[in-house]
Amino acid sequence: MPVITRIGRQKNNNERYNLYLDEKYAFSLDEAVLIKYQLSKGKVIEEFTLDEIVFDDEVRKAFNKAINFLSYRMRSEYEVKQKLLQNEYGEAVILEAIRKLYEYGFLNDESFTKALVETQKKNSKKGPTAIRQELKKKGIDKDLQEKVLGNYSEEEQVDIARTLAEKIINQNQDKTPRQIKQKVQDTLQRKGYNFSIITQALSTFE
Repeated sequence: MPVITRIGRQKNNNERYNLYLDEKYAFSLDEAVLIKYQLSKGKVIEEFTLDEIVFDDEVRKAFNKAINFLSYRMRSEYEVKQKLLQNEYGEAVILEAIRKLYEYGFLNDESFTKALVETQKKNSKKGPTAIRQELKKKGIDKDLQEKVLGNYSEEEQVDIARTLAEKIINQNQDKTPRQIKQKVQDTLQRKGYNFSIITQALSTFE
């Protein structure tokens, strides 16, 4: 069985160490993994323990990569998985890293979905159909999509659609009423509102 003959801190990263087995460089590992396995010079390591150490360190690296990715803005579980796959982490490593992200509260698809829906409503003035497409792109579970969008009331949709319609009308005073109505209908449909919501929004101005 191999013996740890040296452990050296890396110059460019104080939280990572180089591990030497039988006088030969074996691999680098995170300080947290070093502490977890109580590794020290002279310690004998069994082969299966070595595999565990390497796996845990890969999980740690994937976890840290994900934390960095999440530091810029909220992400869905799907987005994090895709990022880790791009960085060539294995499926088992990714699943364990994802589990830890949930455990520590860094990842939560329901919170992400609620935040995204609110942003799409307030900033982009989108209706349920368009927002559903955005959620689908983010890999959000269909049941979760419906659960969160279920709180987007018809009254709120009409209010937002009416605000959009008013803006379009004011910007197109040089056009005929028929042309303006068509433009409003096309825009609201593109924004993801159904026929009933569009009709109610337009009724105010007719």
